[in-house]
Amino acid sequence: MKKLKKIGIELSEIKYLLLTHYHDDHAGFGAQLIKETEARLIAHKNAVPLLEKGISINPFVDKKGRNLNFCVKMLNYFHSMFISRTFTYPPIKIKNTDIVIESDDDEVLKEIDIEGKILHTPGHTSDSISVLLSDGSAIVGDAAVNFLNICHIKYRPIYAENYEDVFKSWDKLIRYGAKIIYPAHGNPFNVEKLELQLEKITKK
Repeated sequence: MKKLKKIGIELSEIKYLLLTHYHDDHAGFGAQLIKETEARLIAHKNAVPLLEKGISINPFVDKKGRNLNFCVKMLNYFHSMFISRTFTYPPIKIKNTDIVIESDDDEVLKEIDIEGKILHTPGHTSDSISVLLSDGSAIVGDAAVNFLNICHIKYRPIYAENYEDVFKSWDKLIRYGAKIIYPAHGNPFNVEKLELQLEKITKK
């Protein structure tokens, strides 16, 4: 809110809130922002029951093997020793005026004068969606990341419900014309980075 004020954007100007997925570090401020702005929510249908409970742990997904590798697992372990995190947040109640996406969508953004489309990009979570703008900019949430190179992440999310689906989502972004990837964690990068990683993965 301080940053918005700094660049001259009033809360009353925010009309929509698109959540790439239900995790607390992405949706945790949603309830308050909607209360402050009366913004309409845009989210995938798989997010709805989890948003309404305000939880980051999907009880329907087996949690075994979700960490990318042992290095990430150890970092998460040591992180939890020093920083308390409940993985819960104020529930977000879905209203009749909210927009629930069931699959890829070509119309919602155009209806609000944004040239682009919403793509269902599961893998990190089953509800993950990305925004692909007409200029090739892709806002992907955690479908891809760009940090923690010490753990050889190579643009993969540090944990996922299904890594095979992560790679399929990368392929979809490439096929639909993504040029620059804007991850939630880390700096933007050229889509060629994902192409190179997919080539290496398919050769294994």
